[in-house]
Amino acid sequence: MTTASALCRSRVYGTLSLAFAEPGRQALRNLRERAAALEPCLGQVGDEASLVRARALRTCLARLSLQRWRAEHVRCFGYAISKECPPYEAEYDQANLFQKTHTLADVAGFYRAFGLQTAPELHERVDHVSVELEFMEFLCLKEAHAARSDRIRQCNAAQARFVGEHLGVWSRGFARRLRAVAGKGFFATLAELLENYVDAEARRLGVRPAGGGRLNEAPELPEDGCAESCGVPPGGDRCEVMHERT
Repeated sequence: MTTASALCRSRVYGTLSLAFAEPGRQALRNLRERAAALEPCLGQVGDEASLVRARALRTCLARLSLQRWRAEHVRCFGYAISKECPPYEAEYDQANLFQKTHTLADVAGFYRAFGLQTAPELHERVDHVSVELEFMEFLCLKEAHAARSDRIRQCNAAQARFVGEHLGVWSRGFARRLRAVAGKGFFATLAELLENYVDAEARRLGVRPAGGGRLNEAPELPEDGCAESCGVPPGGDRCEVMHERT
């Protein structure tokens, strides 16, 4: 992949990440600005299916108010963890509590391997869709600025593993559930774009993620969370933006 395509892929991931983050006035302004760059970026990487959805998303954003964005966010995801379409990887395809804990620890391990940690003041869980998308944004940006071929290969390998073992495994099931809950409008269009783009990324990276995106039937994590084993705060609080360790 070229530097230009890595930068474009990074921008798409960053836009998706922001779209799934907590709504806010500045976030909406930033999202509209970023959405305007989606189409040339997707054209650069040759993703025609996602390009169609990006055009529809830009149309939705042009008439989306902050009040409407917040209302749709609450309707789709609720104030606690949604039972219809939770935006957390560990709520899908986990046979038991131990598998769920392992998934959370593995995701956190990917971040730590690149010197990243979630910003504690933002209270977002490590497996939230916005956080995983932001991590892919970081990896693509790191690839674009890598000066040596071995660094580029390392970034590509990490992207392939993360999509193949995490983001690509559950995002399709999540996107389809979100579409069903949203019905139409911003989040329905966003769900279509997410599904198409992650599928295209899996093909670009040469991976075939397993998993059906089925919701867990096992009990939720205990009230004290699993902070010792995977860094998830008590009660499964959310933790969003990536910070590089100093």
